[in-house]
Amino acid sequence: MNAISEHRRLNRLAVFSSAFVLAFICLFSTIIELSIENQLVLSAALLICMAVIHNLRSMTGEFGRILFITIGTYLSLRYWSFRTTGTIFYSGAVDSVFLMLLYLAETYGIFTHLMGVFVNLVPLPNATLPLPSDPNQWPTVDVFVPTYNEPPEIVNITLAACTQLDYPKEKLNIYVLDDGGTDAKLGDTDAANAQAAAERARILKNMAAELGIHYRTRADNRHAKAGNINAALRAAVSAPRPGSPSVGSADGSDADPPQGELILVLDSDHVPTKDFLMNTVGFFLADEKLAFVQTPHFFINPTPVERNLETYKQNPNENEMFYGGIHLGLNFWNASFFCGSAAMLRRSCLMAVGGVAEDTITEDAATAITLHSKGYNSIYLNKPMVMGLAPESFDGFVIQRSRWARGMTQIMLLKNPLRHKGLTLSQRICYLNACLYWLFGFARIIFFVSPLLFLFFLLRVYNASLEQVMVYAVPHLIASYFIANVLYGRLRHPFFSELYETIQSIYLAPAVLSVFLRPRSPKFRVTPKSIDLTKEGPTHLASVFYIMFLLTLLAYPLAFYHWTVSPSFYGTILICLTWNTFNMLMMLCCLGVVWERKQQRRSHRVTTREHATLRAAAGGGSIEATIVDLSLGGVALLV
Repeated sequence: MNAISEHRRLNRLAVFSSAFVLAFICLFSTIIELSIENQLVLSAALLICMAVIHNLRSMTGEFGRILFITIGTYLSLRYWSFRTTGTIFYSGAVDSVFLMLLYLAETYGIFTHLMGVFVNLVPLPNATLPLPSDPNQWPTVDVFVPTYNEPPEIVNITLAACTQLDYPKEKLNIYVLDDGGTDAKLGDTDAANAQAAAERARILKNMAAELGIHYRTRADNRHAKAGNINAALRAAVSAPRPGSPSVGSADGSDADPPQGELILVLDSDHVPTKDFLMNTVGFFLADEKLAFVQTPHFFINPTPVERNLETYKQNPNENEMFYGGIHLGLNFWNASFFCGSAAMLRRSCLMAVGGVAEDTITEDAATAITLHSKGYNSIYLNKPMVMGLAPESFDGFVIQRSRWARGMTQIMLLKNPLRHKGLTLSQRICYLNACLYWLFGFARIIFFVSPLLFLFFLLRVYNASLEQVMVYAVPHLIASYFIANVLYGRLRHPFFSELYETIQSIYLAPAVLSVFLRPRSPKFRVTPKSIDLTKEGPTHLASVFYIMFLLTLLAYPLAFYHWTVSPSFYGTILICLTWNTFNMLMMLCCLGVVWERKQQRRSHRVTTREHATLRAAAGGGSIEATIVDLSLGGVALLV
């Protein structure tokens, strides 16, 4: 057993033992009933303890971190116990239906919160492992760049960067896998589509020839990206001729099928740094059971949420929470995900499980769960070495997230992590957490509707007094906020997590529901990456948020009316008004997100700070300057 695996095993054993003891204590004590006064004292004391531990975290170390999380978890379990035993009773047919929906939504939220805490309990970073001094001991590597309909100029940047990878050329082969130039695409019954596909394929073939790399395509587009990669894997009937790449045979495919021991998969808009292979290949030499090494996806452009709200200059990129935080937790449990790009995979492991998974539209995570179930290991290297493009429009953002939500729901239904043979208990929890997360759309809709049901129709969907809310619910919310801030605060403020889930919920809930109804029906949709925002204004998806915002506004005069005619409801009205105000603020932010800002630049710019010297023609002297950003079309200079 290698050192990394042994370190993981011993630490997981210690964490499991501690977690079991603490969980037993928490579960036992949460069922003990206390008076309102005693519960207030308990909640206040525990919150003060959390604040003290947080301020002394540099002194308490990992023990303080786990104790802090345990106290917060206890407050959440205490609230859930109160909700289960003290607020669920029949108060009318319609009331009870919505009461149970709200209870289930809260239970879902607390359950996924606790699983998320488990996943992120002990983040595990990895340092790069050096390669042997003798390059003859290094494995051969194939680089796969699958493409479908992305603009050729975007593909060209990625392919050109691949040719600059620092690795022996006789051990490196680069392949552009063109799913936009398949026989099916070239033979499209629509003449215009067929002509466009043929022209794009011609451009990519010429590009491959100029760069000295391989071009491959296939007969059809079955199973989308997964099928594209598998077609290249299964074409490997003989080893490639080192150092002599061909650029296409008579049928449009590469005459040399890929046969490298390792495979680097890159999306067509993901540009690698030259040291990518030097930083990742060493892990495979250290662990013969290592199936893949995943690295972060770093995006040079903001998401539509960040751009339209203009938060991208003050806050980390939205994906930082997953790649800078959550994935380190997954790494500790040997449950890192293959994320579809910026990953190195061992060919023999892939072939042992039949290639990339084709039965879901999130082929990457489905492949990872299959590899883990066969006893293979994974590594997450938190070193950004691949630069990509985030969706440019809100429509593209929704398309991407809908695909992720549908695909992870497929994995939950078709591969069921709880019953999937070969997974460890911790891996089951990690995968289940990743799948259940995408059900947040249903919970968010219920959380929006619930206060309105009382303010509009006086439906009793939450049977608790103001005092009970203050001593049970509020401490739970504060503790959850504290934990989220400790786990992810340097990467994303909890408010933005609320916003991201709210803005997606109304679209993802129907998408996920469709998978529950027909688990094998989803089709892979490529995320649009080109810039086409020539006008400023609301996206066509915005209307639902205007309606939701108007509903929150209408609730205020109704609340005032109930306040004057129903004095016994003062506490409930106050709770619902506070809740509704939070929802209204969320809707205001959502309206800002769905108002698309005009994109003036036709190519993406990278922020930098490099020294430059401007020289005039014909000996006219020079000026010192600083490059502040650059793109394919030019640079911005500060002089």
